[in-house]
Amino acid sequence: MELPSGTATNRALTDNIFVLIACIINRIPVILCGKPGCSKTSSVQIVITNLKGKKSKNVYFQTLPELVPVSYQGSQNCTSDSIVKVFERADKYLKAKNETELLPVIVFNEIGLAELSAHNPLKVLHSELEVETCRHGFVGLSNWRLDASKMNRALYLACPDPDVNDLQLTAKTILKSMASTHDQVARIDNKIIDSLAAAYFDLYKHIRVQTQYNNYFGLRDFYSLIKGVVRELMQCKENDNMYEKTRRQITVNFDGSFDGSHYMWEHFC
Repeated sequence: MELPSGTATNRALTDNIFVLIACIINRIPVILCGKPGCSKTSSVQIVITNLKGKKSKNVYFQTLPELVPVSYQGSQNCTSDSIVKVFERADKYLKAKNETELLPVIVFNEIGLAELSAHNPLKVLHSELEVETCRHGFVGLSNWRLDASKMNRALYLACPDPDVNDLQLTAKTILKSMASTHDQVARIDNKIIDSLAAAYFDLYKHIRVQTQYNNYFGLRDFYSLIKGVVRELMQCKENDNMYEKTRRQITVNFDGSFDGSHYMWEHFC
């Protein structure tokens, strides 16, 4: 399977891809739930990019249908009619003649927001998501669980929070993708990357028990930190203080009404 440059094959991504392929090909509706940054959207894009029917580069994927994405952005203002039209668009692909079998995949982004709509638009999914009659692939992406009437009609996959090893793997992959030469990678001490991952993990555990600041910082803040640190360290001169630059990036990404930068710096050191 081909992955975009800089993609870390961590636990969340591999789990998501495995489940998505199995569910989409068998037309089993699936809902991915997890916090921002846990590879929900990227895993869907990777699967759709690789499964191109006979045009696929992978021999096994050539035996499978070509996936055609039919995207829909959920919001608190969406209506039942707009969702029905998405399924009608997907039906048109089923009728189209093509060299390979086409399988439309409805990608419902932020389906959790649609559940909050005053129009109650998700009621139309009840009949469409019955496994016995489902004609297309269906992937719902949400930051939280939906109510039981929707969840019971789909396979539910909870994207796990990354552990320290996942964070370190992702950070090192970001480093390798940003560094154009082996010399640039060698200039950056792996201990800095590993310590930043461990410090973020400690901060994550620390704020989880504080209700008012739960989820105040997230994975995207960590990814931004790693990119900033790598960029700074690659531009470092011999007499520059790389720890001073690291401290500055921690402050940039983890400052705020709740200052997580001091906590991270203490645990980084």
